[in-house]
Amino acid sequence: MTRLGLFTVIAIAATACAAPENTTAADHGASAGKPGASVSFSHTLQAPIAPGGNGVLALSIVENYDAGAMEISAASDGLDLAASSQSTSLSLDGASPHRWDVFFSAPAAGVFYVDFAATVTDRNGVAATRSYSAAVQVGDVTALAKPDAPVTLDAQGEPVMIMEADETVEE
Repeated sequence: MTRLGLFTVIAIAATACAAPENTTAADHGASAGKPGASVSFSHTLQAPIAPGGNGVLALSIVENYDAGAMEISAASDGLDLAASSQSTSLSLDGASPHRWDVFFSAPAAGVFYVDFAATVTDRNGVAATRSYSAAVQVGDVTALAKPDAPVTLDAQGEPVMIMEADETVEE
């Protein structure tokens, strides 16, 4: 390697290792973890839900803010959410976890999802979002599963798949 090439490699390595003098942890906050609001969710169902019944989904919210506000909205395709369970507001003061009970009715059996969207506004007025989906099982889902088709075997005993086909003969 020539002297010029060696000097270039050393200069590039030194530049890459150098850090700006006036950086703070706040300057790097978004790149330290997942982008978005510093909020995590978990959920539990209060009891098994039968089709046509009512249920409660307990949402646990853990936030990492000293001050600010959080707006959370909930929506579901398939479950009927009570009006009081479609949105809520929380004051962020570092007192975690928060709990929100989401009341719903389930018109049919199946697996449904409640989708949550949270918008956090910190003390500086900066907004960030986070989303979460909670699965809700209603009734006996195994009864809804598609039954297994009978297995057809060929002459060697290997399973085969029978496929429908139309044959057209042109003369």
